[in-house]
Amino acid sequence: MLEPRRLQILATLAAERTMTATAARLHLTTSAVSQQIALLEREVGLPLLVRSGRTVSLNEAGYALVGHYRVIADAIDAAEAHLRTFDSDVRGTIALSTFPSFCSTILPDALMALRRAYPDLHTTVRDQEPVESVTQLRTGAIDVAVVDDLRDTTVDGLVSTVLAYDEIVLCLPPGADVAIGPVPLIAYAQAPWILDSDSAFADHVQALCRKAGFQPRVVANCSNLVASLGLVRAGYGVALMSELNLGPATHDLVIRRVDPACGRQILVLTRATSQQAPSVHAVIRALRRATLARYGYGEPAAGVRSSGHNKAGPGGR
Repeated sequence: MLEPRRLQILATLAAERTMTATAARLHLTTSAVSQQIALLEREVGLPLLVRSGRTVSLNEAGYALVGHYRVIADAIDAAEAHLRTFDSDVRGTIALSTFPSFCSTILPDALMALRRAYPDLHTTVRDQEPVESVTQLRTGAIDVAVVDDLRDTTVDGLVSTVLAYDEIVLCLPPGADVAIGPVPLIAYAQAPWILDSDSAFADHVQALCRKAGFQPRVVANCSNLVASLGLVRAGYGVALMSELNLGPATHDLVIRRVDPACGRQILVLTRATSQQAPSVHAVIRALRRATLARYGYGEPAAGVRSSGHNKAGPGGR
């Protein structure tokens, strides 16, 4: 009989492509991953991998088995969720993942509300890029993922709830001589720019500038928000950032919306087979309430929808 845990390891290996990365993702040793794959190959009586140095890839049989695993995992999720409906208590462990700016602003309030309301519910958090979150949601490594829509990623079989529309704003140094109201990006075509480091957000900023008619002159790439704001504060350059990050750290900066307005949707994703679980429902409710409190508006216009080819990708700042 096939062992679901070994199938999960194989599916993770298909995504990570090395034993070491797979072990790190699943909190196992590399030797344990190798041993479980070897046992799985013995169970099915076929080789499942093609090895090339430290990198491995699945052969045709391996990919076929991963395809079956997704069906098996969905069936297990559905069975567990169905059984949980007979127990309305919110308990157990839910693994969440989200991108950095959401993790540092909205998520803490949601987690503390869950802790107060449901002492028997335990949560774990991973701060990571949304594309990685979608992959882990599919493999069962996490249960709930908060992502944005800056990059196209197919999320078939997942359920998406819109949490908020997050505007992207222009950050200028203190005392910058700029009129009140939205400003056109083209007005800063000659300005030095500070961008995020090698991320979807940085790619998005580049694309916005090109759409406005210029290629930004990048003088700094910073993955750390505090560093970026420090450079803006000193007058070293200008930057676009998420509205999520407005607060005490930006109170002395000049912040302007841009014309035309630009932004991203923030979404929470779950597997369709587990959306009815009381614990998952509780987590999504807490995320929605904390998001609404942060942005200060009523219920988002869009509700829960089954995803086909929605956009979901790495978040930036």
